[in-house]
Amino acid sequence: MLRILAVLAAFFVCGHAVAQEPAPPTLEEFLSDLDFWSPELSPSGRYMSGVRRVDGEDFLVLLDLDNPAPTLDATNLGDFYIRWVDWISDDRLLVALTGYVDIRSGRNMSRQELRDWNEDSRTIPRSFSRLASIERETGKTVAMFQEEKSVHRNFSLTSVTDMLPDDPDHILMPARLDGDLDLFKVNVTDGTVERIATGTRNTYAWYTDRNGEPAFRLNKNARGTVIYIYAREDRKNGSIKWRKIRTVRLKSRQNDEAALDFQVLYPGPTETTYYVSARPDDEDKAGIHLYDFERDEIVETVRKHEKVDIEDGFFNTETRELVGVFYYDDRLVIEMDDPLIQSHLDALDTYFGNEVNVIPLDSSEDGKRWLLKAVGPREPGSYHIYNLETAGATELGNQRKRLNDKTFGATDVVTYTARDGLELRGYLTRPPMAEGAPPPPLVVMPHGGPEMRDMVTFDQDVQILVARGYQVFQPNFRGSSGFGKAFADMGRRQWGRAMQTDVEDGFDHLVAEGLAEADRACIFGYSYGGYAAMAAATLTPEKYQCVIAAAGVSDLLAFLRRERREEGSNSEAYQYWVAHIGHPGRDKETIKAVSPVEHAGNLSRPLLILHGKDDGVVDYEQAERMDKALRKAGKFFRLVTLENSSHSYMPEEDELTYYTEILA
Repeated sequence: MLRILAVLAAFFVCGHAVAQEPAPPTLEEFLSDLDFWSPELSPSGRYMSGVRRVDGEDFLVLLDLDNPAPTLDATNLGDFYIRWVDWISDDRLLVALTGYVDIRSGRNMSRQELRDWNEDSRTIPRSFSRLASIERETGKTVAMFQEEKSVHRNFSLTSVTDMLPDDPDHILMPARLDGDLDLFKVNVTDGTVERIATGTRNTYAWYTDRNGEPAFRLNKNARGTVIYIYAREDRKNGSIKWRKIRTVRLKSRQNDEAALDFQVLYPGPTETTYYVSARPDDEDKAGIHLYDFERDEIVETVRKHEKVDIEDGFFNTETRELVGVFYYDDRLVIEMDDPLIQSHLDALDTYFGNEVNVIPLDSSEDGKRWLLKAVGPREPGSYHIYNLETAGATELGNQRKRLNDKTFGATDVVTYTARDGLELRGYLTRPPMAEGAPPPPLVVMPHGGPEMRDMVTFDQDVQILVARGYQVFQPNFRGSSGFGKAFADMGRRQWGRAMQTDVEDGFDHLVAEGLAEADRACIFGYSYGGYAAMAAATLTPEKYQCVIAAAGVSDLLAFLRRERREEGSNSEAYQYWVAHIGHPGRDKETIKAVSPVEHAGNLSRPLLILHGKDDGVVDYEQAERMDKALRKAGKFFRLVTLENSSHSYMPEEDELTYYTEILA
């Protein structure tokens, strides 16, 4: 234990290790476990908590920041994995834990058993998660819902809807105890619960108003691609009715930073108002608005931007006022109403070399101590404490210690003009280059969605390729989100057409500028990007030297048929895809004209297809259809099935296969 404490303390005090000759990370280093995560400041700002992993063991770490000679307190919680930590008060923490149970015997499994487990083992592990409160001084631990017998059938029980800052003994938690996801008031001192609102089997989240009363209920469709937002309506007899107010399409991958069309943000200044990120019917850009959920209307536009959608805001917890916003232009932009706070943020941007996104994660109640995260193309993620009175920053540590002092590629903004005159922008990330050397081979990487976007930040896919000597270009083609509704709508029914030529025009621009060579480029994409890669392979087969398509759509008509079959012909989910791709009856021939499966015989370059067997967004049948068409055409290609992966999740073994195949 003393050795572990010494290792932990050394990490916090020293930060980066000194590297003799900085080198790019290896694939193993990129895919290494997180070493430090979930840092949190206590309400007063005196204490900091977090999670540190050392030699495969998780430790809850606490640090007294007011102590002139701070010592680190580290607690091992046994066989549980720690997911996140948060503070209820300076004296009590919440800790989300994951454990494993053998579903045959019902016995909890140890970490050693999990490490030794294989398919021949007699146990069948199943993960479960629970929330516990811990007293800071005594270490006394209490499990939430511990008296509920039906809790054993709930394998995920760590979400918190409202920390109830005015009630330090309670929090609000959603729990699926009887099939429906209901909302409960939970006593953090003894774990007892009281049900306060009832959801449905499709409910997945709750939001509360300024008084801690349920205000919004969010439901998902069966495939998790669309959310339906219901607002509370108080009836005269005292009962509550839930009224559907919005349908919002979710992003296909969890790391997208673009604003949704309607996103619930924060309770407003009155009981029936909420701050939302939304675009009213006559607005092109998503801005922050004050929404009255009782009247179902936008009552005030609080902040908007003329160029891009606004992502989110910062709010005063006492007055419920918006005090600042953030959005992505190329990098993250934060605009605070207080000039003093803004000056500190501007100075921090300079301190970090004007090339990283400085993200305020938390602050003390008096606002004098901040917890920050820094992330950018050459900074994979580090945490810092900032003191406003001294204007000094102290690094706490990196997310992945094995990436310390490694070299990463720098990213430049590229502006170019599409063949029809539309102004576009993308991002070019390059490895360090010798003066006068020819440009490195290029990987063109269109993003997924297609209503997503790229920005200047740390991108693991990009940096893994850069570490092997490639440069990577990420175009924000028409149809991308983040730049307003009109720009996104330019991509409607432009699959394989203008969206595709926007990608090509970006590549041609790099060649014309001497930044890339026409005969040394590959295209690689995931989801919609996977479609764009296969479209390039079959519609412009001589354009790229190789093609990598992951989780991509190959047969657009089959994709539409599946959406109609699973969602219904009148569903908003199906109508979304008809609007973006075309009607499978009326537009059948134009859709077939841009479906890669219909043009498999055109393939003339090596093609790698990767697809998760459990993909529920772009089903595995899409890979099988392309496989069959290519075999029939006698073409050279490789299909790699990721046996245990979905659209947005890969287990470690599939992740290693994924990147190994791409690099090969």
